[in-house]
Amino acid sequence: MTLAQDPGRLSKPRVIGRILGAEMRGARHRLALRLGLKRLQDVVPEDWQAPDSALANQARGYAEELCSPMLVAHSERTYCFGALLAARDGLKLDKELFYLGCILHDLGLSDTHKDDPGSFEWVGADLARTFCLNNGLAESRADIVHDAIALHSSIGVVHKCAPELAFVHFGAALDLVGSRLEDVPKTDLSVILERYSRDNFCSEFGSCMHDQAASKPTSHIAGPVGIGFVDRFRGQLD
Repeated sequence: MTLAQDPGRLSKPRVIGRILGAEMRGARHRLALRLGLKRLQDVVPEDWQAPDSALANQARGYAEELCSPMLVAHSERTYCFGALLAARDGLKLDKELFYLGCILHDLGLSDTHKDDPGSFEWVGADLARTFCLNNGLAESRADIVHDAIALHSSIGVVHKCAPELAFVHFGAALDLVGSRLEDVPKTDLSVILERYSRDNFCSEFGSCMHDQAASKPTSHIAGPVGIGFVDRFRGQLD
């Protein structure tokens, strides 16, 4: 497997085109549901509960060691939302692999590594892959974790990938801008938000994004930040 490479900052027209494409896919999804052309599956809490494996627990500890509570809570919600949406779509996930991609996806924003060279997604991807290899995960599986993290902000790219990659992106997008929020049962949403609080999340995470764009103006996230992506963060999910 060839690991995803850091493309750096994309041009403004390319970023806008990718975002518009994502919005059109979302509109088609909602229309298909309204017309009865697509049906969502029922879910139970077990569909989005985190795995209780030794490696998953080690990864959680590693994230908590490096990242702020805000980033850890966001990563946990990314898992819950991504796993729930995959279940609603009738897709099966390798839950341990998916959890590793989610819980470790923002290591590149940690205080220890936020100034490392490269786009934060790829900084975090390299850290996560090394962690996984050092803790006994097969290289082929560690490579999947790498790409799930590297591509998690790559609108217009990652939705075409395997569910273990695509739904890290979808879970994070729901937490940030409310994408597919209407597909989440209110009971599940309430439990997830009670367990992993979003208090001050948008302002704190928005500051992280602005800081990355300012300190790394040629990084991948600088493109979306430059066209106002942070202004679309949703302070409430209801």
